[in-house]
Amino acid sequence: MFSQGSPWTPTRVSFEVIDSAMRDSLLTLWNTWSFFTTYASLNGFDPADPAIPRPEGRSVLDRWMLSRLAATVRDATVSLDGYEPFPAATAIAELIDDTSNWYVRRSRRRFWRTDPGADPADSLGAQATLHEVLVTLSRLLAPLCPFLADRMWRDLTGAADADSVHLADWPEARPGDADPTLDAGMALARRLSSLGRAARAEAGIKVRQPLARALVYLPPGSPTPPPGIVEDELNVDRVDITAELGDVLDYELIPNYKLLGPRLRDRVQSLRAAMGSVDAAAAAAELAAGRSVVVPLEDGSVELAGDEIELRVRAQSGFAVSRDGAEVVALDLALDDDLRRRGLAREVIRNVQELRKSIGLEVSDWIHLHLVGVDDLEPLFDLIAREVLARSVSTVPPEGAGEGIEVELDDGESVHRVRIWVIRA
Repeated sequence: MFSQGSPWTPTRVSFEVIDSAMRDSLLTLWNTWSFFTTYASLNGFDPADPAIPRPEGRSVLDRWMLSRLAATVRDATVSLDGYEPFPAATAIAELIDDTSNWYVRRSRRRFWRTDPGADPADSLGAQATLHEVLVTLSRLLAPLCPFLADRMWRDLTGAADADSVHLADWPEARPGDADPTLDAGMALARRLSSLGRAARAEAGIKVRQPLARALVYLPPGSPTPPPGIVEDELNVDRVDITAELGDVLDYELIPNYKLLGPRLRDRVQSLRAAMGSVDAAAAAAELAAGRSVVVPLEDGSVELAGDEIELRVRAQSGFAVSRDGAEVVALDLALDDDLRRRGLAREVIRNVQELRKSIGLEVSDWIHLHLVGVDDLEPLFDLIAREVLARSVSTVPPEGAGEGIEVELDDGESVHRVRIWVIRA
């Protein structure tokens, strides 16, 4: 009711609208809450643990999440104080989406670290951050979803049955949590990641296949994306911020003659002839900076504003490019043997994880893994073992374990027939 508009305005109600609100927000919240309780139970997490790092000492993702939480508390409070539940519900729904589809997705491995020498404080910071977000969400939701909020509150705080979220104080943003600079940088990282995924999709390159680099062009005055975020999201070894994309892009300038005809009249023909001499890359830079493009004609120059000329961009061979306005991401598609092996290892990991689920293993169950057909991946067996919780990885079939499953894995150059056995340790 609150997410569709102000309660006092006429609203068309249907089961489809209710189902949509359930899927988009409440079910997403429930799954995030379930994710947290699963790993908090496995890790024995205690929100009062003195080893939990202070907010300012946590990872960049944690600090961004707390900044988003502070902004949502502020916005929801202002809206509800003004008797405007619709913008409050919208702000809360956006926070739920950001928590699930960006923070948890980007932090998933931090909740169950099996890397040798991994810093336990990093995992504690992630768990403490998500716990605080969920507890605060239960209080923000109390006026809108009273029963769900009470259930979350009791589950997350260990409150007695007689206690209730409706007896708790309304949340207040913690001083210092709001970080507009970090918010702007993370928003840019998310846009660049979206552009990079679009470029991969257009080129038919799976995200599981590592790439050597991504080239990023940003307009002047852009914020700085947090280090490592775009690299991890796009699965590239490095991201190079560049001021010149001429080596990977072909530019074409197309004047809008419908607009220019009435203004230039007979000079339009001269403009057609002169467009071939314009440096398209330099003109693209002028348009990205919000300036007009100057085209010299025989009887004097003419300035073309942004709405009077269309910039078309094509990727040169070996690159996949996606752009939104002046922001451009170009992926270098060249693959060497190392990149192909790492991509193949990711495909093995995905198939093993699916096999774990199909045979009913819990997320905390350790296994012995047997792989036949990928002997050249032995240097990456430690990585595979960490990702799938394998105590051992062998290249021979297990005795008396049947046929296993056979999968075909394509590394972009050849197809590998791989047989996999998963044995509970």
